[in-house]
Amino acid sequence: MAADVDVGPGPLRAMKRVLAAIVFWVLGRGLVAACRVDSRVRKEVATWPDGTVVTLEIAPGGPSTTVRLENGRLTALGGGRPVPATLLVTFKNVDGAFPVLLGMKSVLQSFVEHRASLSGDVGLGISLVRCLHIVEGYLFPDIMTRRILPAKAQRRVSHVHAYLALLTPTAELTTKGARS
Repeated sequence: MAADVDVGPGPLRAMKRVLAAIVFWVLGRGLVAACRVDSRVRKEVATWPDGTVVTLEIAPGGPSTTVRLENGRLTALGGGRPVPATLLVTFKNVDGAFPVLLGMKSVLQSFVEHRASLSGDVGLGISLVRCLHIVEGYLFPDIMTRRILPAKAQRRVSHVHAYLALLTPTAELTTKGARS
């Protein structure tokens, strides 16, 4: 007689955390890539004070991603060692973050449903949400963005170009020849 195997929330939660870590990596790099290829994101990020550090994380102790604006350069720092954040977006748990990370719910909806909290300047948080809407437009297909974005995604470059831009972890805000 075979023993029952418990495949309850432990292994499923661990798989969600791994997937969340991957999505956070892409999201951090996506913000930098969008800054490089889209003037709307570049202009928005240019309003952030120099030294701004933005972190998105899952509590408790879950995956995270961090970007830093310093000397006119936005850099994806990833989810390595913690850096003191100017703006911190914290999802309460992996289950609360999962629908947002997979494009089933919008970032704004996650705040409304108390799945996420914001620590820091609310104006900077709103600016980040505007940027994330544009980033999601590049990263997700139209069938998903229709549900989660306030307006139809207006891409300046193709999905393929945007995904290739993920390979470089920095973006200059004053890049000459950048796409508008």
